[in-house]
Amino acid sequence: MSTEFEWIKIGAGVLSGGLAGAVLTNIITTYRSRIQPVGKRLDVTPLFSPGFTGSALSPSITVTSGATTYQFSNLHVAEVQVINRGNRDLARFSFGLTLTPGDEVVHIEPTVPDRHHAVSLANPVSPATKTATPDFTLAPFNRGDAYKLRVFIVAVGDAPGAITLSSAEAVRFVDLPSITETLAEIAFSSAVKIGPLEVRFK
Repeated sequence: MSTEFEWIKIGAGVLSGGLAGAVLTNIITTYRSRIQPVGKRLDVTPLFSPGFTGSALSPSITVTSGATTYQFSNLHVAEVQVINRGNRDLARFSFGLTLTPGDEVVHIEPTVPDRHHAVSLANPVSPATKTATPDFTLAPFNRGDAYKLRVFIVAVGDAPGAITLSSAEAVRFVDLPSITETLAEIAFSSAVKIGPLEVRFK
């Protein structure tokens, strides 16, 4: 009887260990295959201060592209930043911007981490080929990679409307904290060490 009981204990241990291993494997697999988060930050600023444009003066910017000259009186710059916050390295990542109807992009200046990273546009963007839906491909988009885009927008109203980031790939865009929010978080969160203990105030 005692021998049978010992075998039951061994079998239970093997089964419980196998079950724990299977559960752990499923957890890891689910984590690795989850929808990847892409951090985004979008800040829009006018090229002219509101007080200046509201004065009796009528400022405008003249741009020459080839043999053609263009004038813009309501130009804004959208600073777009995307960061791979996921757990997978991507050889390529494609996404796009969708502007409010009437607003148009006239120029784009990408900033890449180094010469081994590149940004390509699906279609050229210029004052002659404006668009409200520019599409980009980042290559590569490894974990932690950050790309910045300066998007020059001509707004139909006083300021550009909503700008949406989207992608056909299995990602979800998450907001990145602004510099002001990050500094505020640091200011309100501090730790004091008392011997082996650490007291954190938040």
